This record gives sequence, structure tokens and C-alpha cells, in this order.
Amino acid sequence: MNACPARGAAGRSPGFTLMEMLVTLVLISFATMLMFQMLGSYRIASERVRGQAGHIDRQALFQSWFRDSVHGLYAAPNLHFIGDAAHFSATTLNPLYAPEGSPIAIAWSLRENAQGAAEIVYSEDGRERWQLPLQGGGEVEFTYFDANWRASDAWPPKLGKINPEALPAVVGLVRRYKDGDRPLLVAVLGPLEPPRRLYGEEELQ
Repeated sequence: MNACPARGAAGRSPGFTLMEMLVTLVLISFATMLMFQMLGSYRIASERVRGQAGHIDRQALFQSWFRDSVHGLYAAPNLHFIGDAAHFSATTLNPLYAPEGSPIAIAWSLRENAQGAAEIVYSEDGRERWQLPLQGGGEVEFTYFDANWRASDAWPPKLGKINPEALPAVVGLVRRYKDGDRPLLVAVLGPLEPPRRLYGEEELQ
């Protein structure tokens, strides 16, 4: 007689048992939860990096614009540079919005914003163009230096004989902290005195 083939484990239909399916679902759920946590952390980190990069870019842009406008300050009869610790107005040949080389009235001002933080404001041709919060705390003010590096909190200085049409040699934006001052100093590159006209001829100071 021929023996019948044995039936047993080899005869089971292929597939997952209920326990194996439950374990698989638990593992998939756990992996999905970890993935969403990692994506959330990445999103938060990415937003913070973008925010810091944007702030750094704006700070660098502000410093570049401040330097350009002060480098181009223009001395001419009846064009007065007037400044104090919180504001100065002048005429520059390097405006930010008008064509370069055009004498344009500008102003830089310091004030508190709605949150009580210091911010710097740029105005051109009588219009406020933009403002930027100054991060880092500390007191901030403008300072002015003559050609002999004498500092003053106002221009023209309250003491000393200075032509009211003359420009300071250096304009500084100074951040004052307990551990010391951190100044941003910018030199005026053009003549500091307006030209005088003698007998129809110009004599440069």
C-alpha cells in the first residue's frame, strides 16, 4: 500500500497570524510617530534658521546702507548737517532710493517701537522709508567727531567754533553696554566744508 503524505504545518495556508498583524501595525505606528516628530523638529529648526538668517541679512544691509549714505554726505552753502543723540539730517550723494549722485535730503533717527525696543528709521526726501529693530539691548545713540577726533553728542557742537555748514568728519552709531561701548563709526569721504565763492571763483576748503 502506498503511504498517504503527512498533513500538518506544511499544509497551513500562507499569511500572517492575528498576533503578527498586530505587532506589524504597532511597529508601523511607532515608526510613523517618530517620522512626524522628526519632521516637526526639522520644521521648527528650519524656521528659526530662516528667521535668524533674515535678521542677520537685514542687520548687514542696514550697516551697508548707513555707511553708504554717510560716506556720501555733501557740503554746500545753505545745506546744514544737524544732529543730536537721537537724530541727524543732512544731504547725501548716496541716497538709497534716488539715483546715485543726486543731492538728496536724508535723515536717520532712533526711537522706541510699540514693544519698547529701540529701532532705527531711515527717511529720504522727507518720507520715512523703512525701520529696523536693533536687537541686543543696551542704550544706543549717535555721536559726531570733528577732524581732530573730538566727540560731541550734537552737531554743530555746542562748544567750539564750527562753521554751521561744515560736516562732521565721522558719524558714529554707538551701542552702550555695561561691559563697554560697541560703535559703528563711518567717515565722511567728501570735503567737510562747502566751497566759498570769491570774485566768482571757487576756493575749496
